[in-house]
Amino acid sequence: AVAGALAAVTVGGAFWLDLMPGTGGDTGNVGQAPPATSGEPSPPKDSATGSATKGPTASPTKDPTSPGGAAELPDAFVGTWTGPLTEKTTGEPHGTLTAVFTKGRKGTDVVRLTTSLSMGFEITCHSVATLTTASDDELKLRERADPDRPSTAGLCTTTPADLHFTRASDGTLRFRSDERGAGLPYGTLTRSDG
Repeated sequence: AVAGALAAVTVGGAFWLDLMPGTGGDTGNVGQAPPATSGEPSPPKDSATGSATKGPTASPTKDPTSPGGAAELPDAFVGTWTGPLTEKTTGEPHGTLTAVFTKGRKGTDVVRLTTSLSMGFEITCHSVATLTTASDDELKLRERADPDRPSTAGLCTTTPADLHFTRASDGTLRFRSDERGAGLPYGTLTRSDG
């Protein structure tokens, strides 16, 4: 996610110099490779094997260790979802989130996320998330920086965080992050792949 202090840059440039790459801020993500040329996130990988996840197309099987929970990502979440985010801590915009969900089981990466923000220059933050719990309408995932797609150095958080996605009756997907360093972003996503 975009570093929460970045919102302060849009209001007053006091933090600007401390957030520029190489001058301070979060330097944990120092990837320098160019982004993928297709502009589309690649499919998530199994966090244990590093292989692209491929799951069955059947409805989720029940997880015996989680009463009422699913052992894999429900079909209703599979696809590409996009929408604007807002920081709960400041009320400021937090860019646009694109979440690409693919089939996968509990404990595997099931979503690749891209948060984009334009402030006269482009900021792009990439992450992946592992499915921790699932029901027909709600997901909890553990997010971390995407090791295969570099983010804008110094301007994206790299701390793992819990994410929550909830299907709404109007067909949208409610998103919220527990990542305090990113300003606790939240938003409503719509399906963008048809």
